Amino acid sequence: MNLDFSDIKVLLIGDFMIDHYVIGNSNRMSPEAPVPVVIPENEYFIPGGAGNVAMNLSKMGSKVTCMGAVGHDTFGESLVKELNKNNVNTEFIEVIPDHITTLKQRIYCNGTQIARVDKEKLLRWSPNSLKKINYTDYDIIILSDYNKGTLMLPWFFKPKGINVILDPKNKSWEHLFIHSNIITPNINELEVLSEIAISNNDSILIACNKLIEEKNFDYVIAKKGDQGITIVGKQKFVKNIDPFNVENPDVTGAGDTVIAALSVAYAKTNDIEFSSKFANAAAANVVGKVGTAAANIKQIKELLVK
Repeated sequence: MNLDFSDIKVLLIGDFMIDHYVIGNSNRMSPEAPVPVVIPENEYFIPGGAGNVAMNLSKMGSKVTCMGAVGHDTFGESLVKELNKNNVNTEFIEVIPDHITTLKQRIYCNGTQIARVDKEKLLRWSPNSLKKINYTDYDIIILSDYNKGTLMLPWFFKPKGINVILDPKNKSWEHLFIHSNIITPNINELEVLSEIAISNNDSILIACNKLIEEKNFDYVIAKKGDQGITIVGKQKFVKNIDPFNVENPDVTGAGDTVIAALSVAYAKTNDIEFSSKFANAAAANVVGKVGTAAANIKQIKELLVK
């Protein structure tokens, strides 16, 4: 099992954001509203969205270059600094004046997330770095769409001979589907994209095959949470990947881990079934941790050999 991805070069394009965690405890309710009074005991910031994809790619050993935008603020500065510290190339992340970096603040009380506060502003962006970047320098391209605007305008065009894997959020951004050959929707996203109600594996197959027929995807990787993964491809290709049993899972950022793991494994092996099994194990690894987390390659290997 060759899981050395140090020779894999990934171009990651998407919505970069920062996750702020407030971890605390409570022993009383507020007299002002039926909510706990949280006493913070720990507080930290980590890359989120496409930033979490980048962290996962780096932890898996690949060479990752990011393309996107942040606001001209301390959060954007902290995000870029953290990515650089983790061997992520940020030369194509642009700082946009009069824009804010997307922030997700999660508040945990007694081990449970009780609230999330978001700060965001839709970005209308065409990258200045388009003339500088050479798509053929990379083995695979990831589009990490969080519907924050980085990929809203039709500036991206699929280079010949390079696989493009999309984690989709907005069904109306048709240009992303035209230039992607693999997509990784969860069940809710699959319902929206296909306009088919999902109730069982048969309806998943119908929805995936409809998208393949309409959009000419090579594969649709349907993420089913604690039910595993279903791969549907052209020429009636279907594989179901069984889930791992994880107690008290925290699914925050699991989709980021899936697309990162799937992409490096597929770039390395060109084997969609193995790549999906690898991604499934990586997701099981991170949902066993609290909050946004990057997969551990050693722990993924241990899951795969069980």
